[in-house]
Amino acid sequence: MIEFRNISLSFQGNSIFENFNEKIPAGAKITVGGASGRGKSSLLKLIQGYIIPDSGNISVDSEEINSKSIHHLRKKMAWIPQNINLPVNSGAELVELMQVARHKKTIGHYLQMLDLETAMLDKDFSTISGGQKQRIVISIVLSLGKPIVLMDEPTSSLDEKSIDNLLKVLGTLKSTTIVSASHNNIWLDHSDKVIKL
Repeated sequence: MIEFRNISLSFQGNSIFENFNEKIPAGAKITVGGASGRGKSSLLKLIQGYIIPDSGNISVDSEEINSKSIHHLRKKMAWIPQNINLPVNSGAELVELMQVARHKKTIGHYLQMLDLETAMLDKDFSTISGGQKQRIVISIVLSLGKPIVLMDEPTSSLDEKSIDNLLKVLGTLKSTTIVSASHNNIWLDHSDKVIKL
């Protein structure tokens, strides 16, 4: 479970959160919705400990996020960013960088569910679409099998069919807690709960 207790956060005098409280049960598929600049991405960064709230605290599996616990807690999390600008030229290079070659069968399974051939891993990122690249990265990250997956605008480069396929993939991850930030109506409609900011 992820729990926010009385979180207040401001940037340059602008309040982002004020006494924000929320409990995200283990295995829940939660989406953070709201207009740009309302703090969707900030909430994901709070969970990862990259942003420290002005007041309040956050816990993961009843362990409070702080300087002593964050390294351990991040090992439970997988992060899929909105802007996938990576220091690699292909999925195969990303597999090597992340040292997940042992998960290739699982990666291939997710690629297939997302309507991609395993051979796409060897394609240069400059020769494929943004949606294909996004699906490759998602497949590799999900293969890590982390109990918590954080996704920032996961549908940004996906068409409706690809969104539907991704939702089916996430639906198979029954025990995985997924917290995403999105304003896509299809995505919001398929969430267990929407946290509106």
